[in-house]
Amino acid sequence: MNKFKKIKINETLLAGLVILVVIIGVLFFSKNKTENKVPLTPPLFNNSGEVIGESLINSNRDSGCFTVSEVPKNNEYISYEYDGKCYINTLYSEKTLAMQDILDKSYDTLYESRRYFDGEIKKFHDVSKDMKFLWHPDQDKQEYQSTKKEMNKEEIEESIIDAGKYKLTITSPWDTISMDDEALYTRVVITKDGKSVDTRDYKGVAFHHVYKIQVNKTSYYILGLCSGGMHGCGILIPIINDGDKLVIGKNIEGVDFSNYLRIENFFTKNDELYTVFDDSRYFFSYSGSNNASYNSAVPRIYKFDKATGNTVLEKNNFLEIYKESVKMISDDLKKLNNSLSIEVKHLMTQTGRGRSLIPYFDYYLGMAIIADKSHASEIRSRVEKLYVDFYGNKYDPEAHFDGYKDFEN
Repeated sequence: MNKFKKIKINETLLAGLVILVVIIGVLFFSKNKTENKVPLTPPLFNNSGEVIGESLINSNRDSGCFTVSEVPKNNEYISYEYDGKCYINTLYSEKTLAMQDILDKSYDTLYESRRYFDGEIKKFHDVSKDMKFLWHPDQDKQEYQSTKKEMNKEEIEESIIDAGKYKLTITSPWDTISMDDEALYTRVVITKDGKSVDTRDYKGVAFHHVYKIQVNKTSYYILGLCSGGMHGCGILIPIINDGDKLVIGKNIEGVDFSNYLRIENFFTKNDELYTVFDDSRYFFSYSGSNNASYNSAVPRIYKFDKATGNTVLEKNNFLEIYKESVKMISDDLKKLNNSLSIEVKHLMTQTGRGRSLIPYFDYYLGMAIIADKSHASEIRSRVEKLYVDFYGNKYDPEAHFDGYKDFEN
């Protein structure tokens, strides 16, 4: 009997201990939950309805920095605090974190359009059996000579490229890191059988790298001249040598080659060399976008003209690739739009991840105009409407609905 009493007493103590643990857990959870509900402080307006605080925006804060006119009076998703200059995010609620998780998962899907485009270009590259990529910057050793010399009491780098009957002598400052961009320069001297035939000077850039592509008997040299900036680098100089004649084309500017040109972006068609350049005009017009500005890059296909050395934009060929890419980005943006609640959409411009979607609208706009430039006006309206569905009627200054006008030509 005593044995059973002891068991019963032990069971009672165990049950009581379990209840005590549950009570402590509930109290701890409630305490944390209460602490996480930070009210909006200080109030955006005083008792007289007057605006409080300075109108200063610091876009470098990934958490967000807003003026009183930009911060909602009530917000169950994000709490704000005035730091003496502007209102900053002090707490993301669980709903906000869930919203940002949805956006994070969407980025990979939204990039599917560009992956498709690159994949189609690579198919052209893979069947370009008449093309040989001889030199590129990723090689440990280039086949041209570069030496350090002194000229007019200045240390220079002299690079010599043999091109059959021709020779290219390229000079730039040796120490480019300590120089201002304005002081940088590159001189290209072309000689044939020892006689000078052309000299070109490029200011504000220094010689950095060279590509050499061989297509049958024609050699293509692409010189990369860089400024001190880390993105875009500078300009590209196309030089074409068909054996009997060497020509220097116009400068290639306004494209991104900060990570070099990709080998798989080059291909041939009917004995002509083509490549893809990324239009980077809006790379630096987005704030707090976590480098998503690169997602605004619109790929453009160019052909190298052997007669002039210039790159010629392809406007009518390859349109089917653009059309399919447009369909993919349009469908994916609409799908994401339908998956977000109205409450969440109102917060899109208030978080770094939300703002990071804006470059995709620029990509969508540019690609769609290329695919169907005769309906550019309708395309702009369609992209703008979708943007409003995401961000509301108050436009973000980073959207470019009037951009890419040159694509309509």
